[in-house]
Amino acid sequence: MKIGFIGAGKVGIAFGLYLKNQGFEIYGYFSRTFVSAKKAAKITGSKAILNVKELPENIDLLFITTSDDAINKVCNDLVEENLLSEGKILIHMSGASSSKLLKKAKEVGCFIYSMHPLQAFADIEKAVSDLKDTYFSIEGDEEKLHVLEDILKTLGNPYFKLTDDQKSMYHLTACVVSNYLVTLMDYGGSLLSTIGINEKEGYKALLPLIEGTIHNIHHLGTKNALTGPIARGDVGTIKKHIEALKEHEAALAFYKVMGLKTIELAEKKNKNKNFEILKNTLKEVE
Repeated sequence: MKIGFIGAGKVGIAFGLYLKNQGFEIYGYFSRTFVSAKKAAKITGSKAILNVKELPENIDLLFITTSDDAINKVCNDLVEENLLSEGKILIHMSGASSSKLLKKAKEVGCFIYSMHPLQAFADIEKAVSDLKDTYFSIEGDEEKLHVLEDILKTLGNPYFKLTDDQKSMYHLTACVVSNYLVTLMDYGGSLLSTIGINEKEGYKALLPLIEGTIHNIHHLGTKNALTGPIARGDVGTIKKHIEALKEHEAALAFYKVMGLKTIELAEKKNKNKNFEILKNTLKEVE
């Protein structure tokens, strides 16, 4: 089975290298710039494609690993140029969109899918290393879905099978726990900077706390991993926090939102504790 890629960014390169390392044959890469295609080809030991026409003629599976906004156009261009033959399998790797982005290819007899690795791709080398423990989601035509399942089973990766209308909630969840975690860390670092602790040193100091929290979530679940003043119902401490933030309007608003959401979790953990005073304390924040 020969595999080709349109799009030579971090996702395409990392996934291509991961496949190659597990014995799959990577034919090559076509990219918006030939420089990018050559870079991807060099890393994966494959071919840099100068003319996109060559790619679908020589592969069994075509992965589109461009930016999300470009996927539909790439597919439509392939159809308009009559480069897709009946029975060809097209897969895009957007987490946010379903296989419907490739509907023009389906109209000419192709099988269409989305496959998404549930991890971040900030660094290619780390992404390749992390892929071995990564969950994937797959979605698309029932007829050839087993091809994607067989690939993931060979790789040893667990996966979810989704429907097209489940993709948005799936991707939203990934953004909340990944992207918003980065925002949360930036927020914490900005608070430390107000008392003279620089960002780099602050993150270094917080790292054991963060890693311990992630460890507890993994082993205990979110409800039982929750600690701190809200979990204890410690109104006095929360009032001190609010006082400390009184000169930082945006930070205080964020603290209020997160605090009220954390109370919801605390109520699940300790159903016998009354959190109404704590709720009112946060709701009264202006």
